[in-house]
Amino acid sequence: MAIVRCKQHGRPKGRTQRYVTSVRPVGYPDTAAICGREGCTRPGLVWLTDRERAAYQRRRRVFSIPSAAAKIKVE
Repeated sequence: MAIVRCKQHGRPKGRTQRYVTSVRPVGYPDTAAICGREGCTRPGLVWLTDRERAAYQRRRRVFSIPSAAAKIKVE
């Protein structure tokens, strides 16, 4: 599952996922995708797992985040 982190917080260290690359959400940096770290309100990049990166390379542009409460569209 994709995860959002700002440039300052960088690559997430997932407990169950390994994030390999980041992509920009639509409208970045003026985006609704905000860093998921507690207390941070900076615009975030969408970090993808290896499987999601392969899907992105096949032109997939909508990814789910762990809470399943929303999805994120990327450029």
